[in-house]
Amino acid sequence: MGAHWIETAARHWRHGRIVGRRFAERRPGIRAALRAAAPDSVLLAGNSHAEFVGAPDLGGRPCINIAVGGSTAADCGRHLAALRVPVRCAAAVLIIGTNDIQRWRHPERARVADRFEADVGGILRRLEPWAARVFVAAIPPIGAGAAGRDPAAVAVFTARLAALCAAGGYAFIDPFAPWRSGAGGLAGPGLHRDGVHLADYAPLAAAVRRPAPAAPLRVLRAAWIGRP
Repeated sequence: MGAHWIETAARHWRHGRIVGRRFAERRPGIRAALRAAAPDSVLLAGNSHAEFVGAPDLGGRPCINIAVGGSTAADCGRHLAALRVPVRCAAAVLIIGTNDIQRWRHPERARVADRFEADVGGILRRLEPWAARVFVAAIPPIGAGAAGRDPAAVAVFTARLAALCAAGGYAFIDPFAPWRSGAGGLAGPGLHRDGVHLADYAPLAAAVRRPAPAAPLRVLRAAWIGRP
C-alpha cells in the first residue's frame, strides 16, 4: 500500500516536471501569438493532440495554438491561468483528456472522473470570456496496443465532457468519430504511430481548416463533427 502510494506520487512528480518544462518552452511563443490576437482569431487549447495540429489557416480566421503537449485537464487549467488574451476571440477549441485516462491515474474510479470534470469546468470558465464560442472535443480513441491508457475511460470521460457542454452551453464536437472502432474507446488500425499520437495530424488540421473565409461559426462546428 505504502510502496504503491510512493510510486504514484513519483509518477505525478515526474509528469509535472515534464509538462512544466514543455510549457516553459512554449510560453514565450504563446504569449507573443496572443499579443497579436484579433476578434476573428480561434484559440486551440489542450494537450499534444491540439499542439500537433499547429496553427492552420481557418479559412481566413487566424489560429493561435496555446496547447501544451502532455497536459492533463489540471495542467491545462494552470497553464491558461498564466496567460492573458487581450481581446475576445471568435472561438476556442479544447482537446483534452488523453493524459487523464492513464491507467496509473485510476480513471475507473468515480472520484478521478469527478476531478477531471471539475478541472475541465475550470478551463471552460476561463475560456468563456476569451472566446465568443467554445468547442470541446470528445476524447480521441486510443490504439489497441496502448496499454498505459484505459480504453473504457474514453467513453466515460467523454460523457463527462458532453455533460459539461450541455450544462454550460458549450459546443460538444467529435472530430475523431471517423476513426473510432465501435464504442469501446479503441481506434481502427493505422491511425496512431504509438497507440496514442496520430500518425498524421493533417486530417485533423484539415477538419479545422475546412470552413470557407468569413464562414459563420456554425460551419466551423459542422466541419468538426463531419457534417456537410
